[in-house]
Amino acid sequence: MATIFSNQVPNIGNYSDSVPYELGMKFRSTATGEILAVRFWKAPSETGTHIGKIWSATGVLLASTTFTNETASGWQQQALNTPLIVQANTTYVVSVNVNSYYVATYDELDSAIVNEDLSSVADGQNGVYNFTPGSFPNGSYRNTNYFRDIDFVAIPQPTIKKIGGDNQTGAAATALPNPLVVQVKDAAGNPQSGTTVTFAVSSGGGLVSPLSAVTNTNGQASTTLTLGANPGATSRVINTVTATAENIGSVIFSANASPSGESQTLFTNQVPDFPNSTDYNSSYELGLKFRSAQGGRVATIRYWKAASETGSHVGKIWTATGTLLASVVFTNETASGWQEQILETPINIQANTTYVVSVNVNSHYVATYDELASPIVNGNLSSVADGSNGVYNLNPNSFPTSSYRNTNYYRDIGFIVGSALVKVSGDNQSATTGAVLPNPLVVRVVNAQNTPQSGVTVNFDIISGGGSLSVTSAVTNASGQASTTVTLGQAPSAPGGVTVRATAIGIGTTSFSATAIPTNPNPIYLENLNPGTTNWKLDNRGNGEIAGYASATSVNKGGTLDIKVSLGQPGQYTIDVYRLGYYGGKGGRLMASSGSLNGTTQPACSVNYDTGLVECNWTTSYVLQVGSNWTSGIYVAKLTDQATGVVAHVWFVVRDDSSTADVLFQSAVSTVLAYSSTGGYSLYSSNSINGQRAFQVSYDRPFAQATYQNSNEADTPLRWEYNMVRWLESQAYDVTYIDSMQVHTNGQQLLNHKVFLSVGHDEYWSKEMRDRVEAARNAGINLGIFSANSCYWRVRFESSTTAAGQVRPNRVMTCYKADWALDPVAQQQGPSAATNKFRSVQNQRPENALFGVMYGSDLDTYGGFNFTVTNANDPYYANTGLQNGDQLAMLVGYEWDFIVNNGSTPSGLVKLSESATIPSTVLPTFDEPPGEQSLPANQDFTKSHSVRYTASSGAKVFASGTIQWAWGLDSDGVSPFREDIRAKQITVNILADMGAKPQTPNANLVVP
Repeated sequence: MATIFSNQVPNIGNYSDSVPYELGMKFRSTATGEILAVRFWKAPSETGTHIGKIWSATGVLLASTTFTNETASGWQQQALNTPLIVQANTTYVVSVNVNSYYVATYDELDSAIVNEDLSSVADGQNGVYNFTPGSFPNGSYRNTNYFRDIDFVAIPQPTIKKIGGDNQTGAAATALPNPLVVQVKDAAGNPQSGTTVTFAVSSGGGLVSPLSAVTNTNGQASTTLTLGANPGATSRVINTVTATAENIGSVIFSANASPSGESQTLFTNQVPDFPNSTDYNSSYELGLKFRSAQGGRVATIRYWKAASETGSHVGKIWTATGTLLASVVFTNETASGWQEQILETPINIQANTTYVVSVNVNSHYVATYDELASPIVNGNLSSVADGSNGVYNLNPNSFPTSSYRNTNYYRDIGFIVGSALVKVSGDNQSATTGAVLPNPLVVRVVNAQNTPQSGVTVNFDIISGGGSLSVTSAVTNASGQASTTVTLGQAPSAPGGVTVRATAIGIGTTSFSATAIPTNPNPIYLENLNPGTTNWKLDNRGNGEIAGYASATSVNKGGTLDIKVSLGQPGQYTIDVYRLGYYGGKGGRLMASSGSLNGTTQPACSVNYDTGLVECNWTTSYVLQVGSNWTSGIYVAKLTDQATGVVAHVWFVVRDDSSTADVLFQSAVSTVLAYSSTGGYSLYSSNSINGQRAFQVSYDRPFAQATYQNSNEADTPLRWEYNMVRWLESQAYDVTYIDSMQVHTNGQQLLNHKVFLSVGHDEYWSKEMRDRVEAARNAGINLGIFSANSCYWRVRFESSTTAAGQVRPNRVMTCYKADWALDPVAQQQGPSAATNKFRSVQNQRPENALFGVMYGSDLDTYGGFNFTVTNANDPYYANTGLQNGDQLAMLVGYEWDFIVNNGSTPSGLVKLSESATIPSTVLPTFDEPPGEQSLPANQDFTKSHSVRYTASSGAKVFASGTIQWAWGLDSDGVSPFREDIRAKQITVNILADMGAKPQTPNANLVVP
C-alpha cells in the first residue's frame, strides 16, 4: 500500500477563513489499482463531520466515505466501503470538506510530489477548493497543499484500450471511413475474448452501429460512427463515443464533423489577363478587400498561383484597419492555378463589414487591371468597389494598403454561411438569492435565410455566480427556440454577478446576465439601483463667470444648506444637486434642481494682508432642502451660468448622524481648503500672489479647484475620493459619510462604526482630529488609511470674522508652518501650540505613531511607481496569486509614505510592500531649521511602504502608503488606466478583516 505524502508537514497548521470549504488535490498513478481509504490532515481547532470523496477529473463523484473516530488533529484515515478501481495514468481528485479550520502549505504542489506509483499533478492549478462543501473542487490558489491523500494498492486489472479509429474527420451526417476499435486484455496482459463492450455517443449527436459488441479472440470489438448532422454549423463539431467494458473501464473516442453550411467563394469563372507577371522578381503582399451580406465563417484562403512562382506562401485575413485575424501556411501546392488552404480555426466575420484577404508572392503573380473597379458578387460575398481595391504592400507579410488600378490579384476565401444563435428574452433579470428568475432564458437558432431552425441542441451552463438550471440541454422547437429557467444560488449579487452561457455546438454561443438581490439590502445597495447620470461632471470651468460656496461643509439628512452664488455678469443660472456613487458606472445621481434663478454679482471678498485671509460676505442665493430620505454621501451642487455655459461646483457631504454603518468615509475637506487660492492666497506660495502664502484660509469663499480652469490643484473630492466611492458603492459596502470638520467637532461619531476611512490626500488635521482618530483606534475602531501624506500639518480651526458677515465657529483654518513662531496663539500658549508638522520638535507626534508610516516624497500628479509586494503569504494577499516581488502598475504616487525608525513605530508592524521610487528634489526636511530636523539622518527616500498592525485594543490599522491606491480599484477619469483585480481583492481582504464585507461583490472577488 502507498500514500502520496510521507514526511511532509503543513507550514500553516491551524488557519481559518471562518467559512466552510471543500478542499482537495489532483493525483495520478502510474499503475492500475485500488483506492482503499481517504486521508486528510485535521487542524487542531477543526470540528464537525467530514466526508472524503474521490472524483474523476471532470467532477463525476466516484466514491465517498464519512470519517468516524477522528482524533483531535493530525492525519485522519477512513476506509472506503468498497475499494475504488482507478486506471493508470489518469487524473483523479481526492477531497475532504472542512467546517472552519484547515492546514496548508503554499506552493507545495508547484512540482509533483511522487511516492512509488502515486504522484500529485503539477499542472499549475492543483490544490483545489470549492466554496460549497460537498461540491467538486476546481478553484485553485497558489498550488496550495491542503493535505488530502489516499491509501492505494497497485493491483493488476483487466484493461480496455483504443487501438484504432480515434481522431478521424468526416462530413457531418456521414459515416466515418474507419471503425472505432478497442482491445480488452486480462490482468496478465493477454487478449480477453467474450467480453461485452457497449458503445454510446456522448456528444455531437451522431449514431453508432452496433451499440454493443463482444470481443473476439484478439480481444477486439468495434463499431462505426455516423457523425451528427449539426445543421447550420459553421465550424467543426466534436463527436465523442464512450466504449465501456463493465467492471473493467471505459475509453473515449473523438471525431470531427466538418461543417455542413453552404460554402461560397468570391471568384468563379474569372481568369487573369496576366497569368505570370513579375517586377524584377520583387516580392509583395497582395490582397483584396471583401464583404459579406451575411455573417458566417471564413474556412479557407485561396489564391491563384503564377506558373513561375515558387517558395513559401502564407495566407492572411485582416480587419479593414490592419489587425491580423488569422494566418495559415500553404502546403501541398500545385505548380500553378488556384491553391486553397484550410484555416486551423475558422474565423467569424460580421455581415456588411470590410475585411482583407492577402497572400505573399516571392517573384511572380497573376493580375487583371481594373477588374475590381466594380464589385464582383457571388452569393453573399462581394469585392469592395471603393476605387482603391486590389491592395499591395512592398513588404511581404505586412498589411496591404496601397492600390494600383483596382487590380485583381486573385486572392479569395472559402466562406461558410451557417446558422446563428441569438438571445430572445430573459437577459438582465434580478431576484433574491434562492429564488427563481421570473422569466426563462430564451434563445433562437436561425439559418442563413433567418428562418427559425428546429431540432438543434442548445446546452446551458452557469459560468459565473451560482445557482441551478431547470434544464442544461434543450432542443429547439418549431420556432427555433430553446429555453431554461435559473434558480439563483448563494451567488455574488453585484449587477451581472450570475452569467449563464447558451451554446449551440458548431453554431455559436451567447450569454445571459442576472443579479441576485441581497436578502437584507443596505442603503448603499438600494441607492445605487437609481438611474445614474454623468451630467454632474465638472467639465467646463471658467474664469469667474460663476462661483459659489456653502454655509457648511456638511449637513445632516433632513437639514438645509445655504448656497451663495456670484455671477461675473448678472443673469440666469441653475443649480443641480447630485450625489456621487456608482449608479451603473455613471458616477452620479440627480437629486434636486433649482430651475432658472436670477444671479447677481456679489461683493468683492476682503483680504487681511497680515495673514492672507480671504473672506467673502455673500448673501444666500438658494436654500437647499436636503431630503430626510437622501442617502449619506459626497454631494455636488453644479452651478451653470446660462449665458456662457460655464459651470462651477460646490462640494458638501450629506451625513446620517444616526447611522451605524460598517464603514465611515471621511471626505478630507480641510486639505481641499488648504490648496484653494480663491482671492489670491492659499497655504502655498506656489499659487499665492507674489509667492506670499497665507497663514489663514476661509471656508467663506469658493474653492478655486471647483471654479477656475487655471486651477490645477489635485486635491478635490473628484480626484481620489470619487474613485474609492465608486468602487465601494459598486460592491454595496455598508458605508456612510462625514467630512474632516465633523471629525474635528464630533469625534464621538467614529465610535458608531467598525471602520474609519481616510482616502487619497488627507494632509491637514487639527489636534482634535488627531486626538479623536487615536481615541477611536484605542477603542477598537479599525483604521483604513488608503491615503498618504496624511496628518502631516497640524492646523487650528477658528471662528470667521465679521468680514464674512457673521462670526461662526470653525470657518477659518490656521497653519503657520515653518513660521509658527509668528502665530499669536503659539506666542501666548507656547511651542506646544505650534501649527506646523505633527512630526516637528514642537509637536512630537509623528504620523507613523498612528499609521505605521509617514510622508516621504512625491512626484507629478498623474504619474506613479509600481507597487511591489512583500510578505506575499500575508492574509491581506489571499486569493490574489501575488508573489514577493510582483508589482501592481502605477499605484504609488503622487505622494507616498515610508517606514521610519524613529522610535514611534507601533509594535507588530507588518510590511506589505516596498516599492522603488524616485523622490522629489525637495525633501520633507527642506523647511526645518538646523537642530530641529524631524527625521533621523540617512533616510532612504527612494522607498515607499504599505503596512498593517494590530493595536493593543484589537483595532486593525492598514496604511497604503500611497495617495492613489483608489485608482487600482476604479480608474474612471484616470489616465493611464490602472484598475487591477488584485488591488480590489487586497482591499476586500483588508476591509473584511476589519469587519466590513461587500453585499454585492463582483463575481471574480473572493470575500473571506
